[in-house]
This record gives sequence, C-alpha cells and structure tokens, in this order.
Amino acid sequence: MGKNKAIKSLGNILSNLAIHKILVRYTNKPESLHHLESEIIAYIDTAWEQAGEFNWSDSDVEEIRSEVLTDFKRDIKRYYPDVRFTMEEAETIVEELLEEVLRKSED
Repeated sequence: MGKNKAIKSLGNILSNLAIHKILVRYTNKPESLHHLESEIIAYIDTAWEQAGEFNWSDSDVEEIRSEVLTDFKRDIKRYYPDVRFTMEEAETIVEELLEEVLRKSED
C-alpha cells in the first residue's frame, strides 16, 4: 500500500478508535461496553501495524490528523447522533491516539 492510501486507511482506523473511546464513556447501553472495549483493542493493534510500515513526517502527521477529524465528525454524526460529548474531548482523544500509535510504531 502506498503512503497516501496508508494515510487514509490509518485515518479511518484512528477515527473509528476515537469514536469507540467516546462511546465507551457516553454509551447509554452498558451491555455494549465489552464489545466496544474488544473493538478498541482490535483497532489499536491494526493501527500500530499499519503505522509501523512507514516513517511519518510532520506533514504526514498533520494529514493523518485532518483525515481522522474529518472521518470522526462525519461518522459520529451519521451513526451516533444521540451521543453527547464536546469536540474538545474528541480532539484530545485524537491527539492521544496519534501520539500513542505513531510513537509505538517507532519502537
């Protein structure tokens, strides 16, 4: 997979991961928690694997961040319109994920 396609794919994975982290905090369906937590583990493993395939420049990280936030806003609105959270919280989660995944991929 080329780097541009990897950026889009990684952005999608990290967006799904951020959505799941928000859902764990704010779900009104406690019976879904185990499933959400299992998916978080699967997404993080996939993200680490994909992130490890490339060296990421600062501009790549910015492009990934933009992709994550765009996908996040679109998908959370489309699939979970009833979930209430602040966008600042979502952005914090995205920043933490970028740091965790891209730092882990360098190890």
